[in-house]
Amino acid sequence: MVSILLVSHSFQLASGTAELMRQMATSENLKIRVAAGIGDEHEAIGTNAVEIMEALTELTADGEVLVLMDLGSAVLSTEMALQMLDEETTAKVRMCPAPFVEGAIAAGVQANMGSSLQEVYDEALNALEAKRKQILGEDAAQPEAAEAVPQVIAAESPAADGEAVLRVKVTNASGLHARPAATFIQTVKKHDAKLSVTNVTENGSEVAIKGMISVMMLGAKQGDELILKATGPARQEMLDELAGLFRDNFGE
Repeated sequence: MVSILLVSHSFQLASGTAELMRQMATSENLKIRVAAGIGDEHEAIGTNAVEIMEALTELTADGEVLVLMDLGSAVLSTEMALQMLDEETTAKVRMCPAPFVEGAIAAGVQANMGSSLQEVYDEALNALEAKRKQILGEDAAQPEAAEAVPQVIAAESPAADGEAVLRVKVTNASGLHARPAATFIQTVKKHDAKLSVTNVTENGSEVAIKGMISVMMLGAKQGDELILKATGPARQEMLDELAGLFRDNFGE
């Protein structure tokens, strides 16, 4: 499983980010380390290349590592740490230019599912797009009162051969925000199937669901109707489990 290293000038910032990650990435096998602050108690603002090197040495002993950094000199400190390590170790490390908090949470959820280093990197890199779309609307997207009982609605049209279709209504008060989005993608990844979703209420385009950020990119709010299309051997089992999540309001 890919490990995550958070490099920050502030120990409080990095520790708080790690705590947020753990709220949605709960596997005991996922390692999240913090290398942040300077001084005996990490009380001062700054980064320590030696501490970063030691953290990377520990984490790479078990596999590959994604590193997220908050500001420019944190990048420099990480690069310095890598220069102090041997090639075999540095080959297991990937620095990621994703936004620190959003990228860390997206990376943690993706790593929690046992994804590859490239998949974790890509998910972190796309982490800001859901926020951009929510605030700025469709033009910002980069290329590439609730009902008492949540509803699962039958498909409007027959599915194509080899495809299963489900139409659902979002009833969560906050829509498919980060926590239900993480539950959504964890459910999808359990099954031998692929999923795409269209937010028909927003006249959205069909989105291939690959990670938590792609779920959040749907911009699914309370009351929005979604069409889920699944392919693959376990397509119906996956849709059945997703339907249960919508009925249960994602536990909220």
